[in-house]
Amino acid sequence: MLPVIRVSAPARATASFIVCHGLGDSGEGWTFLAEEFHKHDEFKHINFIFPNAPVKPLYINGNAPVSHWFNIYEFGNPFARQDEEGFWKSCSDINDLVKKEIDSGIPSERIVVGGFSQGGIVSLGIAASSDKKLAGFVDMSGIFAMKGSLGKHLKDTNKHTPIFHGAGDLDPVFNIQYARDTAKFFKSLGFTDYQFHEYIGMVHTTCPDEIQDIAAFIRRVIPAGN
Repeated sequence: MLPVIRVSAPARATASFIVCHGLGDSGEGWTFLAEEFHKHDEFKHINFIFPNAPVKPLYINGNAPVSHWFNIYEFGNPFARQDEEGFWKSCSDINDLVKKEIDSGIPSERIVVGGFSQGGIVSLGIAASSDKKLAGFVDMSGIFAMKGSLGKHLKDTNKHTPIFHGAGDLDPVFNIQYARDTAKFFKSLGFTDYQFHEYIGMVHTTCPDEIQDIAAFIRRVIPAGN
């Protein structure tokens, strides 16, 4: 099981939000989300889980070790060689965290999986492959390039589950067109509630407008009082 930072719901927990960090980061880097959301009564029913990716050699880093969900052979290029084996292993690891939340008493349809950059890409992998019906998925600044092996992992379970995808039009890591293509690709697969948000002037990060939109998304998919 992956090591995690867990911020438990201040009120009675009825939902969980698993947030996966980006390349070279850690769960600690995203705990501000729990702090921000838990300021508001409408989100105090949500557990936040921030997993830490394994620290392993990274190809584009001269094989020096760094935290990552899957190896990278060329930055920002969805047509380059992809570490599909490592990617699906990380999806399996996150699915184990989903199962742990279910075992703790949180219904699967009250669990959101999301993340930033590599973590956001993993969340899309969960959307495509999970056999559990979840509440929603959040992809911040991630594109999807794991198409070669998608066929043997793709399930219909979450094709009507809401997906939030935010991207900056000035992102220097993933060109905005690749983000747009990801949205089109998932819609072509039959994902019927895929919401693509483009943020003018945003680079490879998040911004207050995106956080506000994510809050609205969370309010919709795992509302308080259930």
